[in-house]
Amino acid sequence: MPDMDNAVDIIIIGAGPAGLTAALRLQQLGYRVQMLERSATWPRPQIGEALTPGVKNIIDMLDANEALAAVPHLAGLSTRLRWRSTTPEIAGHGDAAVINRAAFDAALLQLARQRGISVCMPARIEDISGTAGDWQLHISTPAGRQQITARFILDAGGRSNGAQQYACAPRLSAMWVELEADQVFNNIAHNIANEMANLTQVEALEHGWLWGTRLPDLRYRVMLVSDPQTAHQKMPGQAENWLRWNCANSELFKTIAQVPYASRLQACTATPYLALDSWQDGRLKLGDAAFALDPISSSGVEKAMRFSLQAVVAIHTLLGSTDSNRYECHDRYELARHFFEQRLTETCARHQYWTQSYYAQAWCSEHPFWQSRAGIATNCADGAVAGDDHPLVRAMHEQSAQLRDYQPAELKPLSTFNPCQPLRIHPAASLAESYCVVDDRVQKQLALSHPNLERPISFLENQALFPNLNFLWQPQPLAHVLLKLEQSMGRQTSQKITAWLWQRGVLESLA
Repeated sequence: MPDMDNAVDIIIIGAGPAGLTAALRLQQLGYRVQMLERSATWPRPQIGEALTPGVKNIIDMLDANEALAAVPHLAGLSTRLRWRSTTPEIAGHGDAAVINRAAFDAALLQLARQRGISVCMPARIEDISGTAGDWQLHISTPAGRQQITARFILDAGGRSNGAQQYACAPRLSAMWVELEADQVFNNIAHNIANEMANLTQVEALEHGWLWGTRLPDLRYRVMLVSDPQTAHQKMPGQAENWLRWNCANSELFKTIAQVPYASRLQACTATPYLALDSWQDGRLKLGDAAFALDPISSSGVEKAMRFSLQAVVAIHTLLGSTDSNRYECHDRYELARHFFEQRLTETCARHQYWTQSYYAQAWCSEHPFWQSRAGIATNCADGAVAGDDHPLVRAMHEQSAQLRDYQPAELKPLSTFNPCQPLRIHPAASLAESYCVVDDRVQKQLALSHPNLERPISFLENQALFPNLNFLWQPQPLAHVLLKLEQSMGRQTSQKITAWLWQRGVLESLA
């Protein structure tokens, strides 16, 4: 069959949540999108069933609530933890949701097709040639061979073992299996069965941790996350025995240690990493192709989708202008690249900081598995060529150090505010440049930096702080402050911003 030529703005490789989020958002912004998915079987079986609350905002932005309404899910689940101590505790209080990930992905894909996004599946990429702005892809599909021309390529094709991966923590592996609900719940005490059916459970053990939850199809999934080297040393080639042994030596999962498995045991690497080649001229990586997070947070799906939205902002900054001035084009390129890489390293740094802190809180934190994951050092994955001297790795370490050094200030009660005293910006404050999103494009804005702020801020209450606050470098009466701010943002907003900055010590009162 002869080649069929197609021209689009963006080609997206991979139809998981990251790729589909990018496709739906790009189409909202008016781009022609072509999706390529290599899998012949759809929907694909997936792990990562837990959805954190932030996914709701992303679904709202994509206007996808109706499409996902029928996806099987369990909402309002709390979490039972045996983590900080050997006594289990209830956490979350109904924040967690567990979904059928295959159905979730399938619903997003169907929505993309309904909105006119072209999807080729199964599709195998034979060759990529060209340069940024003029890519040519030759692909094979059941319908024949095709050539597609695109201005930009997004790789959301999932985890790979490329040499440009930097491991953000010591190695982890995950193994999981599903059990029939009646096998889990019928042979244990009614009160325990009821709790297991309505709670997600997480338990720290000497050599790793266990996660378990009831799935929307009423099966029960249990997962063990551990160090693959320890598993090999203790029970080489005996993955099922290793999982059962850990369940048997747990408090929350011992009742299911010998329950027959209803699915085959599966395993995958779970080491968090950063792909150092995520930005290339005209080609970006998304989702697991760009980074992977430690599964302890259960936020991997949300973070992948959120980062896709940020990548779309970078692309729209590059492609969404008709200005062909080469200096303007260079400025847009630098804005987009810095924004993309900053968001990428920040995502990994924040997660690394949080997971190290969380691993340090475990009741068994004196054991080697936990000590290695609670430390501040990172190491490269086996076979990786990049190290601490790479700019992205240095940026990630710097951001992690800033998070460790940051100490939130105690908020001053508004009842102690004296309206008769003049206000000014605290002398410890300074101005910094920050990359912000304005009208779906990256802009460089002045930001207010202060030791009491976790990061420099450019906007509060959707209002740019500068130049609005420039006059406050000198002492001003409160009435003048509010009157001047009201002219640009209204009375209620000006009062909120003034109070917020004063409570955090960014504004100070002068006697």
